[in-house]
Formats: sequence, structure tokens, C-alpha cells
Amino acid sequence: MKVFEWIPNKSIGDLCFNMTKEETRRAMGDAVYTPWFSGRSDVYKDYSIRLDFDDNRLLEAVEFLGIERGFFQVLYNGRVIYPKTVNTFFKIFDKSMFKQDPDDPKSFQCNKLNITGTWNYDHGPALLVGREHYLDESDESLIVHDILDDLSFKLKPGMTRDETRIILHEMSDKLEVYGQADVYAKYLIVKFDNDDRMMSYKYHFRF
Repeated sequence: MKVFEWIPNKSIGDLCFNMTKEETRRAMGDAVYTPWFSGRSDVYKDYSIRLDFDDNRLLEAVEFLGIERGFFQVLYNGRVIYPKTVNTFFKIFDKSMFKQDPDDPKSFQCNKLNITGTWNYDHGPALLVGREHYLDESDESLIVHDILDDLSFKLKPGMTRDETRIILHEMSDKLEVYGQADVYAKYLIVKFDNDDRMMSYKYHFRF
């Protein structure tokens, strides 16, 4: 069994936040990994663990998945916090520090410690820990995505590029141009033809 000692906002086992992808792969030893999310994540099948990286290929979060049991433990101050029941978890942590997901009553998040825990009956518990400010940035990203979802319904094929940019002006500071496509917040991809007329748009969680 592999044991990961978690130090909030700093490290998890041999993994230090802001390590390069190459450094994390060396630290994880011989575990079998599969690149995911267009290379933004490594999934380690041996341990049912996912590592997430930022645009600079630096480690920003580690998630322990509930698919497999008995392969690893996560410790905090020497006490096992994963895998544990939600009741046991909150004997270790102050529940008032966590906010509950309104859509999932068994999912909790603490931005100060950058940790989330979810207890799913079918798949078991899942635990995510991130570097400093990771959850604040994730919350902000979700707000941006919701705004883009609402605004994108106004887009119609044949619109000029300028017309689509006027509709999406709230996100104009998050606009990147890739050839014939405008990409908003690395999430909403608007494609144009050679005459700068909109052909289509699609969502991509991580560009």
C-alpha cells in the first residue's frame, strides 16, 4: 500500500505542487499512467489517482478516486483521512470550514486548505487536494463558464466575427485567437470560415 502524507497547499506524498510533469512521473515510480484532457492530466491506473497540470505543465492538483480500494492511504498530521466515511472525516476536520455543494449533499470543499471530499455510494469516496488558491481559481473559472454558456445561445451561424465578439464582450479579456477560431477562457471555441463568418461553436473544458 502506498501512503501519501498531505501538507496543505504544499505537497502530497512525494509530489510537491508546481512540480513539472516530468518530475511527477519520476516521483510516482513505476505506476502506469495515461495522459488525459489533451495532456493536461495524468491518470495513474495502478493507484486510481489523477494529477492535473496548469498551462505551464506544473502540478496544480491531485485527485484520489474511489474506483479502487486498498491501494493507498492519505494521511494528514499522521491520521488517515482517505479512504474514510464522511463522519470520520469530520472528526478530523472542522466542518464549519467547508462549504457543501448545493447539487451534491455529500460533497464538501474548503478553499483555505484547497481540499474537496465527495462520498458516493456507488463508487466510494473521492478526495482532491490542490496547491494554494487552486479552488479559488476553479470557482472563478466555473463562473466564467456559466456566463459563456448563457451568452453562447445568442450565437448564430453566419454572424460576422465582430458580431460574435460583441455578444461575448463580457469575456473579451479572456479571448485568444487561433487561426480561424476565437477561444474564450480556454473553454468556448468559436470557428469561422475564410470570410470571417461564424460556422460553429463548441465547448472544450481544457483547450
